Amino acid sequence: MKQDKSAVNIKPLRMEKRPAFTLAGVSMITTNEAEQSGNGKIGSLFERFFTDNIGEKLDVNIREAGYYGCYFHYQQEEKGTYEIMLSVQIMEDSVVQNVEGIQTYTLPEATYAVFVTEKGPIAEKVPQAWAAIWEWQQLPENIRTFTGDFEYYAGDIDPANGQVEIYIAIE
Repeated sequence: MKQDKSAVNIKPLRMEKRPAFTLAGVSMITTNEAEQSGNGKIGSLFERFFTDNIGEKLDVNIREAGYYGCYFHYQQEEKGTYEIMLSVQIMEDSVVQNVEGIQTYTLPEATYAVFVTEKGPIAEKVPQAWAAIWEWQQLPENIRTFTGDFEYYAGDIDPANGQVEIYIAIE
């Protein structure tokens, strides 16, 4: 994947400790290699999330507006397979019933390095930010835990000119 030269200099906007929280949505397993080769699945997962109105189906359970792209069940850190789930945050006591294909995942309490993408088309800016994060993680002081990372998309985001927050779990 081509990298923007400014990507090498990315720094987190802030560090943030968050308590455990639960997401509900649709997921699939992929690899960074597949996503970068043009054989990725993430685009179709986004399409399914919005076409099937997953957020609306879970509306009664939603804790806050916006949606999440959550990365978890990493195999071989960023080099192997991982699961990505397009989801909404649900209330802790929610029981998701009768919604076909919906699963839940609870992110553990963690400290996160929080990055913010440049403003622009999110389909371009999010992968650019991830490329920069992969460079950032090469520094010895930046130790990822791979317990679960996520992108947060505000409820009113403009896909053509938006910004996304990316939370990377760190030691």
